[in-house]
Amino acid sequence: MRKAIMMMLFAVLTLGAMAQSKEQKTDAVFPGGEKAMKAYLQKNLQYPEQAAQYGVEGSVIMIFTVEKDGSLKDIVATECKIERFNTSTFGQETEARKKELKRQFAKLFAKEGVRVVRKMPKWEPHKKDGEAVSSKCYLPIHFGMPNK
Repeated sequence: MRKAIMMMLFAVLTLGAMAQSKEQKTDAVFPGGEKAMKAYLQKNLQYPEQAAQYGVEGSVIMIFTVEKDGSLKDIVATECKIERFNTSTFGQETEARKKELKRQFAKLFAKEGVRVVRKMPKWEPHKKDGEAVSSKCYLPIHFGMPNK
């Protein structure tokens, strides 16, 4: 069941840092490009089992630095949001419990985002005047219900 959930995980992402010029690659790039990153996330991102009980969907924005050597550092999750949940299950909870559950699920999504980014292989670093330099990247990740 868990394997099926992982396989069906719906991760929508965009990465502004992957823009490329036709003449010279200038921004940091996941090895293999955006398509390879989507495949990496689909394979490695795990939808938290606790979130499935409530049909929770949410998103986080991962912020990290790609160093000159392509390694990643200063990995943080920000703007952790709960966007949807199963109203019949969630609606049975008290207002205080709903608030706590939303906080808990946002933390679970943030923790999973950090875990997956930490496991990423080295990136191709940003280039400025042909030299590798450190750069900050933003990676939005959406956690959707696996059976959608």
